[in-house]
Amino acid sequence: MNIKKIVTGLLFLSVIGSAMAEEAYPPETQIASHKTRAQVIEELKQARANGEIISNDLYPVEVQHKSTVTRQAVKDELKQADRSQSLDTGA
Repeated sequence: MNIKKIVTGLLFLSVIGSAMAEEAYPPETQIASHKTRAQVIEELKQARANGEIISNDLYPVEVQHKSTVTRQAVKDELKQADRSQSLDTGA
């Protein structure tokens, strides 16, 4: 009697397990590339040179822009804004 219950239970579990089996998500799709290996390597080199490749998990990618203003020009601009009291210091 106990063997029948165990076998029935195992059979029931196997039926339930197979019913719960799903397809892989997302479904696998075949990717066809239209670029050569050399083209991909060249694009990677260009992206590294432009600073578009990062090695951490930050998202979105923040591209560092090169400043066209010198440090002294920024300091002068700050002094001028401070003299004309056009800065909102939040105080």
